Amino acid sequence: MTFVGRPLNRALLVALVVLAVGTVGATLLAQSAVSEVDAQNEQLRAQNEQLREDVQSARDRIESLEAEVSRLKSELSDTEDTLEAVRAERNEHREDLQSVCDQWRQEHGDAPEECADV
Repeated sequence: MTFVGRPLNRALLVALVVLAVGTVGATLLAQSAVSEVDAQNEQLRAQNEQLREDVQSARDRIESLEAEVSRLKSELSDTEDTLEAVRAERNEHREDLQSVCDQWRQEHGDAPEECADV
C-alpha cells in the first residue's frame, strides 16, 4: 500500500505546486494588466485635462474675437454715418459752387477754371 500511496502523494504534491505556480502567475499577470490600465487611465486623465484647458482657452479666444468684431462693427457703423454726413456736406458745397459758377457765367460770360468740373 505504501507503493501506491507514495506516487499518489507525489502526484498530489506536483499538482498542488503546479496549481500554486499557476495561481501566482495568473495573479502577477492580472496585477501587471491592472497596472497598465491604471497607467493608461492616468495618461488619459492628463490628456483630458489638457484638452479641457485647450477648449476653455479656445472659448476665451472666441469670446474675445466676438467682442472685437462687435466693437469693429460699431466703429464701422459710426464711420459710415460720418462718411454719409461728409458726402451730404460735400453735395451741399458742390450745389453752392454750382450756383456761384452759374451766377458768374451769367454775369461775366466765362467761368473761372474752378468751375470746370462742377
